[in-house]
Amino acid sequence: MAHTDSDDNAAADAAESEEIVDGIAESSHRSADETSAGPVITDADRRRMQLLAAVPVGFALAAYAGQIFFAALIARAPLLLLSLNATDPVLLGVAHQAPLWAFMAIGLTRLFITDPFLYRLGYDYGPNAKAYLAAELGPRSRVIRTMDWLERWFPRAGWLLLFAIPGYPMCLLSGIARMRQLPFVVVNLAGTFTRLALVWWVAGLFDGPLGAVIDFINRYSIPFTVAMFVLVVVQTARNQRRNAAAEPPSSEAGTDDV
Repeated sequence: MAHTDSDDNAAADAAESEEIVDGIAESSHRSADETSAGPVITDADRRRMQLLAAVPVGFALAAYAGQIFFAALIARAPLLLLSLNATDPVLLGVAHQAPLWAFMAIGLTRLFITDPFLYRLGYDYGPNAKAYLAAELGPRSRVIRTMDWLERWFPRAGWLLLFAIPGYPMCLLSGIARMRQLPFVVVNLAGTFTRLALVWWVAGLFDGPLGAVIDFINRYSIPFTVAMFVLVVVQTARNQRRNAAAEPPSSEAGTDDV
C-alpha cells in the first residue's frame, strides 16, 4: 500500500463524517415517492434535517481540504490546519508545532462544534434518523455498522462510550437514545479534552521523531500534497461505489415528477 496507516485513518475519519452528512443532506432533495420504502419524511422534516446537517457537511468537506493540504500547512500554519481537520495524525503534528493553549482551544472547538447538531438530529427524529440513514447509505455502510455495534452497548455503557469516542455516529446515537442535553455536553467535552491532553502528552514523548517527520514532509510538501489529493479522490470514489452497490433497486419512478 502506497500510503501510511495514518493517511488511511485520516481518510477513513473524513469519509465517515461525509458519509453521514451526505446521506442526510443530499438525500433530502429526493421526492416522497423515492423514499416511500423507508420512514416517512415530510418536506418540513427534510428542510430541518438539511439545516441541522449544514454544519457537519461543511466541516466534513473542510476535513478533506485539511487532509489534502496537510503537507503545505503543518509547518507554516498548523493552527489553520487544525481548524480544518482534527484527525489524530493532524493533532499529533499540530501538538508539536503550536502552543498548548491554542492547541487545546482550537482543537476542542473543532472537535465539538458539529456534535450538538448531530445530537439534535437524533433527538428530534429518534429511530427514524437511523432508519433514514440506513435507507440512504445502505445497511452495510460503515456508519450503520458502527451505529449497530454502539447501539448494542449503549444501554450499559453509553456515557463511557461517549467519553471514549465522541464522534459523529456516537453523537447521533446519543440523541436517538434521548440522553439528556447537559450530560451529553459535559461528557462529550470531558472526553474530547482528555483526548487532546493525551495527544499532547504523546507528542511530547516523541518530540524528536515528530520534528524529523514534519521537516521531511515540509521539504517535500508538493509531492505530498499531490499524493493526498489522489488519495482523497480514490477514497471518495471507493465510498461512492460501495454506497451505490449497497443501495436497493429503486422502485418504478413516477412520470409526474417535477
